[in-house]
Amino acid sequence: MTIKKNLLIITALFATSSAMAGEFSLGAGAVFNESPYKGYNETTSAVPLISYEGDRFYIRQTTGGWILWKDEKNELSFTASWMPLHFDPDNNDDRQMKTLDERKASAFVGGAYYRHERWGSLKIAASGDAMDESGGVVGEISYFRPIRMERLTLTPSFGVFYSDESYNDYYYGVSGNESRRSGLNKYTAGDSWTPYVGLAAKYQLTQKLYLHASAVYTVLPDDVKNSPMIDREESFALMTGLTWRF
Repeated sequence: MTIKKNLLIITALFATSSAMAGEFSLGAGAVFNESPYKGYNETTSAVPLISYEGDRFYIRQTTGGWILWKDEKNELSFTASWMPLHFDPDNNDDRQMKTLDERKASAFVGGAYYRHERWGSLKIAASGDAMDESGGVVGEISYFRPIRMERLTLTPSFGVFYSDESYNDYYYGVSGNESRRSGLNKYTAGDSWTPYVGLAAKYQLTQKLYLHASAVYTVLPDDVKNSPMIDREESFALMTGLTWRF
């Protein structure tokens, strides 16, 4: 199974809609996700939902952060993230794709800066592959604004992810050896910017129990969708789940 970038976005939306100072929440959810790779159908996967906000440390789903500086409007942190994008040829249904090499998920370390204003929040982040699977660098610029009502919080967002040439070529490139084995064209990917829009919702069922739903729409950039491994131009993901606030 392949999990793509919009899973990272959708869980980040969950974190921004649920995060409050001193809060810890734990739960489970299900994600409907469209893989960018040929030979995979749409999948539904179970995911844990974890959020913790402390004075110096936070967990926002797949990212942990150590806060270096924080005031009412600014937050700067060192981050460590698990990037779940991977490709397993043994689980693929396409004859040509089955002959390709595996692409592994990896851990990334870097930094993130948040600027909070009355009109919303800006996030700027960058990180590099700490396990040297791709040797790549990724970044993000995004905007989100929680809109709080009596029991419901809505968080619309939009942004763009950056992936450098090493990252894209590892996950979407086709080497000469792979081309000869599979019959797919040889392909070298460049760097790219991937735009997205999303919406997260959190509804308070009881004093401690919350219902979550998030949706993300992603447009694949040319350097990704032109790969012979890819058969989509866009993607959609939906997550629902329940969390308990401690």
